[in-house]
Amino acid sequence: MNEVENQAVAAIGADDPSSDWKLAPEAHAAKLPPEAGALRRVLEQPQMQTIIEQFEVADRAAVRAQSRYKKVARLRLYAGVAATIVGATFILPLETWVSSAWRNIPAVVQYGCLCASLMAALYLSRFRPFDAWMKARARAEIARISLFNLVMDSADEALQPGEAPLLPLKLEYFRRYQLDVQRRYYAGRGAQHVRAAGLTRHWQRISFGLTGLAGAIALIAALKIVIDAGVPLPDWVKGVNATVQLYLPSWTNKAVLAIGIVASALFGASVARSLMDLDERNASRYLTTAANLDHVRATGLEHARQQAAAGAADGVREFVDRVQRMVSAEHQEWILLSEAAPATFKRFEYVR
Repeated sequence: MNEVENQAVAAIGADDPSSDWKLAPEAHAAKLPPEAGALRRVLEQPQMQTIIEQFEVADRAAVRAQSRYKKVARLRLYAGVAATIVGATFILPLETWVSSAWRNIPAVVQYGCLCASLMAALYLSRFRPFDAWMKARARAEIARISLFNLVMDSADEALQPGEAPLLPLKLEYFRRYQLDVQRRYYAGRGAQHVRAAGLTRHWQRISFGLTGLAGAIALIAALKIVIDAGVPLPDWVKGVNATVQLYLPSWTNKAVLAIGIVASALFGASVARSLMDLDERNASRYLTTAANLDHVRATGLEHARQQAAAGAADGVREFVDRVQRMVSAEHQEWILLSEAAPATFKRFEYVR
């Protein structure tokens, strides 16, 4: 890097991942050295505070809607699964194990879970917190993008003696507080979604294990039917089957059905949980976006710095726009699709 580029990098300072994600242009301006006075005046524009207020309103709304959605959606999911599992126990001969008074307890639990699941489903359908979450988050992130667009579009004609050129400063400000922040965000959140997706696959493995157990028991029962029908089989097969039959209770067939119901419920819950948190989708999408941002930084930042040092605003803007398009793609997509959807579709839109 040449002297102008080094001066801009030094003025903006080293990254601080613990706080760089916060939109605080006034605080950033207060930390700038005197030679970055042109950028300080840009960051202290009144329009900046307007965008910050828009971001904060949308961000708070997104956090509230996300919390409501996840709490209610998980209540609906877990209560429904619990009701299914409790219902599966009624297939078993409970009358041989517990008294009639105690047998009412599973029924009460099941009805309570069903009511909770139904109320949660009605809430999701009526208030649509997922839709509110996505729209508010999109508005917040679009406000963030607008702030950096305002920085890059701003000009300062009153450059004071001793002050560094504005364009390299704006580029480094964008690099630290937008590009590098978004790179860390997408990489971190992508890894979190990968771990969460692994947890739901663990539920699927339990479901497969229960299915295998039920299948093994059913195979043993079917083998006995074949033997009783007089189908010729090796003696060792008949011996093994006879031994196993000694340890199988009379209600084995009911147990196979109950286990199958539980296995199906767990598998369905794993799929629903993944869809609810968008783990599979976001794991791939976020990590891909992080990799793309890393590539743009590695291949384009130095050229953009050279363009900034030479005063070529168009070259710098081209680099900035590439990053902004990647960051805004998901949020713009949701807003556009949601606003373009016909009223009849919105009325019957499925809420995950």
